[in-house]
Amino acid sequence: MLIPDNKIRYLEGNNFSYDHPTILMIHGAGQTGKTWDNQFEILRNESKFNIISVDLPGHGSSTGPGCSSINEYKNFIKGFCEELDLTNLILVGHSMGGGIAQVYTIDSPQTVNSLILVATGSRLRVAKETLDLVKTDYDRFCEIAPSRAFASSSPDELKEEFRNGLLSTAPEVVYQDFVACDEFDFTNGVQDIRVPTLIVSGDQDILTPVKYGECLHERIKNSRFHVIRGAGHFIMKEKPREFNEVLLNFLESL
Repeated sequence: MLIPDNKIRYLEGNNFSYDHPTILMIHGAGQTGKTWDNQFEILRNESKFNIISVDLPGHGSSTGPGCSSINEYKNFIKGFCEELDLTNLILVGHSMGGGIAQVYTIDSPQTVNSLILVATGSRLRVAKETLDLVKTDYDRFCEIAPSRAFASSSPDELKEEFRNGLLSTAPEVVYQDFVACDEFDFTNGVQDIRVPTLIVSGDQDILTPVKYGECLHERIKNSRFHVIRGAGHFIMKEKPREFNEVLLNFLESL
């Protein structure tokens, strides 16, 4: 693995078999595998697919300093998959995780079965004001961030959970993640993705607006695109019933 001296936390479903494709869920900047709790619960006993949700280095219960670029995170995921001998992957990536999944798919196409891109794009620009605030006043950033990450109508408990998650993550890890996102530009590579791909956007997402998903859909041949209404950046948490329906329909089509 990329970071052999550190411990990496991941959750695995109850019916793992190397005969089945593995759904590997990759979270976004400053987050953890808990991003996918609502999806893991409905898939943990699935008999047709394996499911794994991982905390990236420096996030959640995984140790390490984090990575400084999307490519470094891709290399980590590659090492993680090699360590577990995972070769038939359904990659599910949220935001930064979606960037990682895109690059991984091009880097190791022989191991990727299909791709699910959530609230992400081929570019992931971060406002300079956000980068400065994370670096100079992390507590203030954590107070402001929930109002930008979630639709205004989303439950306050989700926003509070998000804020507490940020506060429990090292500021330098979050800053590195945001820099990695800001420097990410896969515009000239994404059109080479050839696996079945589902793209999901939230109509109230101001961090990765619907136009990001539309651009992916235009560039990835034969991809599917779905917009979920009333959702911000954390679609899978804000609208779990709608998101899970779209997810399961796609999985059943594979």
